[in-house]
Amino acid sequence: MAETFNLGTLSTEQTKTFHNEFLWGQTFSDVFTFTLADNGRSYGGSLTWDLTNWGGIALTSLSLTGGSIVGSLFDSSPETFSFSNLLAGTYSLTVNGKATGLGAVGYIGTIRAEAVAAPVPEPETIAMMALGLGVMGFVARRRKQLGK
Repeated sequence: MAETFNLGTLSTEQTKTFHNEFLWGQTFSDVFTFTLADNGRSYGGSLTWDLTNWGGIALTSLSLTGGSIVGSLFDSSPETFSFSNLLAGTYSLTVNGKATGLGAVGYIGTIRAEAVAAPVPEPETIAMMALGLGVMGFVARRRKQLGK
């Protein structure tokens, strides 16, 4: 069984919920589409429930496709997941698993968008760059003096 759900646009520091329920045993592969408004990372978690103790449910993996991703990103620990270095765009989060037995079972999860700060150069990097520029200035000045 496969269903597709649209979560809409996910802005920075915004959380969306995804879920599905089952009344009988089946293998599922649910797709949740969303659009990241800004570059960043997306992370979240999920949990399962069995209201009757006659069934069971196991989430086996999550995968993320679309946007800036070439191919797919997989996470085999659906209880907590994280996908980093994502560019703004439309993505599909696929939840795979199996519901067993005859009971009412399901899963619920959240996905959150978080901005990633631009990398800041280390002080050593800035010092090496300044030293390199200083050496280049010295060489240019020396050549100018020798050329006279």
